[in-house]
Amino acid sequence: MGSFHCPIGAATRGTVGCVSCGLCIATTRQGQIEAANRMRAHIRSRTTGPVGSIRKIAVCGKGGVGKSTLVAMLAHALVYDGYRVMVVDTDESNPSLHRLLGIHPEPEPLSMMLERFAPDGNPAPKEWLGQDAITLDSIPEQYIYWAGNLAIMCVGKIEDPLAGCACPMGSLSRELMMNLDPGEGDIVLVDLEAGIESFGRGMEQGADTVLVVTEPSLDSVLLSAKIRYMAEGLGIQRIRAILNKTRDPRTERRIRDMLIEHEVRYIGTMPHGEDVADASLEGTVPLEGASVENVRWLTGLLLDEAEMDHPITLHAVLEA
Repeated sequence: MGSFHCPIGAATRGTVGCVSCGLCIATTRQGQIEAANRMRAHIRSRTTGPVGSIRKIAVCGKGGVGKSTLVAMLAHALVYDGYRVMVVDTDESNPSLHRLLGIHPEPEPLSMMLERFAPDGNPAPKEWLGQDAITLDSIPEQYIYWAGNLAIMCVGKIEDPLAGCACPMGSLSRELMMNLDPGEGDIVLVDLEAGIESFGRGMEQGADTVLVVTEPSLDSVLLSAKIRYMAEGLGIQRIRAILNKTRDPRTERRIRDMLIEHEVRYIGTMPHGEDVADASLEGTVPLEGASVENVRWLTGLLLDEAEMDHPITLHAVLEA
């Protein structure tokens, strides 16, 4: 097993970071399950105490559910509330997140630190990525672009045929997430690739919050339940579903009931607004209007819950 496949980043078995779970040498399905359970137990053992305030949010879900749109609208809502926000684009396919944020130009991708993706074959130095505490202000300026209190980083994209797999980029994402240390008043939002492969790579380990964007489909609900299971296995305690693309109250109620059945906590809904649909044709998100106010309300609800001693219940959300 290569270094980019180990969920906690050990280079090889027995080297620094290895917890002797046996995942890298398991040859049977049962052996893989037992090794994965040992890995989950190790990661969970390092997560103690209350959930605490929100500092790093990972946004995930099925392909096409609206993750990038939600990330962009959440980012603007958090800036509106007075936070400095850095968005990390870890999706190796989607090219438009910086446009959704209204940020131009896009910064240099972290993949320039990888020999395979460096244009001249000479990778840029990456020692800074191994710091124990990377603040937003200590990130090399070529990898981050600020527009007021909103910034973006990009891990990298697959630009050419036969460029190979994106696993090395996943390793960069995992290391960045684990070592990022946002300061007071700073929040990091991470736009993840579709599905659950990122959890297999352990990219979410540094997150304190996982938001699962869920659309009205059985596949989306089942994937949301799988994400909850995998996020809990990484020791993440705050996992919340946000519904998107619901067109009527009856459908919304059905999806909420399905999420409850699968033990996925729901925190709110993004209405299917025409303003969002119209803006998406221009590669942007709306900056005012009903949909923006709704996302600001959801953002406030999420932040308020983080400061409480107990989670907001589903009934409290529905009655708010």
